[in-house]
Amino acid sequence: MPDTPLSHYLRTNDVATCAVEDVSDPYVKAGAAYWRSLCGQRKFPARGDLTLRGMAAFIHHVIIIRVDDGGADYEYRYVGEAQRQAYGMPLKGIRLTQVEVATPQLGVLIRSVFEQVRSSQMPLVLRGRIYGELANDKRRFHETIWMPLGDSETCVDHLLMIGVQVPKPFWEATPDRLRILADHGRASA
Repeated sequence: MPDTPLSHYLRTNDVATCAVEDVSDPYVKAGAAYWRSLCGQRKFPARGDLTLRGMAAFIHHVIIIRVDDGGADYEYRYVGEAQRQAYGMPLKGIRLTQVEVATPQLGVLIRSVFEQVRSSQMPLVLRGRIYGELANDKRRFHETIWMPLGDSETCVDHLLMIGVQVPKPFWEATPDRLRILADHGRASA
């Protein structure tokens, strides 16, 4: 991986990438499976292929981001309730350039992640400690996947993000404990 804000962040924080097949959280896993099911013979599905019914099991953990001008900017188009709560504000309609002005370090990191997914046209999974400005007592760790979307095989025009934020890392938990976590999350949603 070239030296980017993302690679620097991975080296200097307790964050790692993992294969899509290795995601642990049930919501993230369901989102990745749904995305793969929409791909068919394509490298990635189109934004228009997404349905509320198809995303019902994990919709609260979703963010859909529009790519503007080939990556010159990005706009948060849909923000699920769990994500709104995690960020502590409604992000819908916010542009990445606005984030970069308000919190430059975070903006550079987010742009690096978005650009990695847009340019590689491949999903990216990160899990580990939450970026310092966003962490609190209830959310210190995350597992997040960003997946490309586009009408054309050659152009990513949206990103689908599914993520969870938790007080303790869960990726080494047993499948039974993960099911309990998922059931608890559904009950409180």
